[in-house]
Amino acid sequence: MDTVVMIQCVGSRNEEHPYCSRICCQGSVKSALKIKELKPEAKVFILYRDIRTYGLMELYYQEARKRGVSFIRFKKEEPPVVESDAQGLVVKVRDHVLGEEVEIHADLVGLAIGVEGERDQPVALQFKLPVNADGFFMEAHMKLRPVDFASEGNFLAGLAHGPKLLRDTIAQAEAAAARAVTVLAKERLYLPGEKAWVDEARCVACLTCVRACPYHVPQVGDKGVAEINPAACQGCGICTSACPRKAIQLGGYTDQEILAKVAALEG
Repeated sequence: MDTVVMIQCVGSRNEEHPYCSRICCQGSVKSALKIKELKPEAKVFILYRDIRTYGLMELYYQEARKRGVSFIRFKKEEPPVVESDAQGLVVKVRDHVLGEEVEIHADLVGLAIGVEGERDQPVALQFKLPVNADGFFMEAHMKLRPVDFASEGNFLAGLAHGPKLLRDTIAQAEAAAARAVTVLAKERLYLPGEKAWVDEARCVACLTCVRACPYHVPQVGDKGVAEINPAACQGCGICTSACPRKAIQLGGYTDQEILAKVAALEG
């Protein structure tokens, strides 16, 4: 194996998968260094759009340059083409520095394929957890609650949240475990009073609350009316405002209480 070509951003950073998978560039650079370690005279080419070796991973990139790994940049509109001939594989790529097409006869071609999410995740459907447009789990808040789901008691970590390195996954898993301990360490859990409840006499099971709730809490039970689990309710009040029959009220914010406050303000 004298010549190895690695092609980056295969199936990612395009219209179908616009995000960067983060781990591909580091993996290719490390593989190139390993090949150079085993066979220093081997020719290694990395074809890339943008090398993204963030943080201390930049040291691997610098070392690969020193050891003679060739980096050729290509444009999104002109991706590399892999063909075969009598001698084996041929990779054609237009080098934007030289301004002309380069042909590389390779013994091995490696494709750096991006990490894909799963939009219809069974776990997400079973536990009613939110996923983004790319099929990865969504945290409650990127800064304030980075390992929490919006629904209480559920935490996330790893590639299910998005492409990341192993060390990032470990750090996130430790954070998620620490958050879970804060719940398990308590003998009792106290719920706030702002919980939605259903007036069964008014409910006609129109399913408006089922569709409106971002936490998927309301369900139509055996009685043929909406049911809201107070332990799962987040007290956001969306179902209360959406209900056309005013069959749902929010504890501490019923219509009578709100109107009484307005009347008191009026004098």
